[in-house]
Amino acid sequence: MSTLAANYIDIDCENRIHVFHAKPVDDKQTFVFLNSMGATTQVWEDRIAPALRERGYGTLSFDYRGQGKTEYGPDAKLEPAEIVSDIVRVMKDQQPHRPIMCGLSIGGLFGVRAIEQGADVEAIALVNTLRASNAQVEWINTLEARLIAMGGMPLVLDVLRPVLSSVEQLEKFRPDHLSEEGYTPWPAEHPRRRLADGVCKADWNFPWETLNVPTLVFTGLHDRLFRIQSDVDSILKRIPDPTVLEYPDGGHSLHAEFPDEFAADLIGFAEELASNRVRK
Repeated sequence: MSTLAANYIDIDCENRIHVFHAKPVDDKQTFVFLNSMGATTQVWEDRIAPALRERGYGTLSFDYRGQGKTEYGPDAKLEPAEIVSDIVRVMKDQQPHRPIMCGLSIGGLFGVRAIEQGADVEAIALVNTLRASNAQVEWINTLEARLIAMGGMPLVLDVLRPVLSSVEQLEKFRPDHLSEEGYTPWPAEHPRRRLADGVCKADWNFPWETLNVPTLVFTGLHDRLFRIQSDVDSILKRIPDPTVLEYPDGGHSLHAEFPDEFAADLIGFAEELASNRVRK
């Protein structure tokens, strides 16, 4: 099993990115995890990344500016263009071996945008990413930002959880939600609120026809917030080389709902890539 190393990538005297990087063994791939706005490296380092390292795969996880232990200065934007630029920077600095990006939600969009800007990867996995630029996406993004302002992430999750998860998952989540204590507004300078404001500037009109790497698409059929199946189907027709995995009982956060199956599916994808490479 590879050894996990935590360090910082310095951007300047005020900004530096906190990363966890473990190299693979036996020429296996490295999974590069790209957070959603509400995630941090912890969602990967809890179960997914350790399971992959146990099988000899490398892992690279890191927080965007405004997340986790990554440090940012007063001039940081905490917006999509800055995030994509930082992803490209991390890839160049860390040089992960045979990288497979794995992007959660909008993290998948950041991944394909980073590839568009020159990030060199072997493949990419998109986890409940596919969506079109439309009134629903704009509505949800605006609503999330307003809810955070009114009551922080506890209010966001209490409002949106029923359309993000299955009934079975809601039963598990219920004890930690809908607290009798109510909600506390988050100030405008709170980094999570700033990230939510920045999401509204994300450009979902990606030219999917240009995605020239093998692509694994995860879809949770209980993700009723972001998933419009007709949009997903339309985008899939434009991706040159997609592999589609649907989780009938899964919601938006498949890595947390079904960690063992999720990790196994990532490994299966990596093994298929390795097999194809040998055949070539």
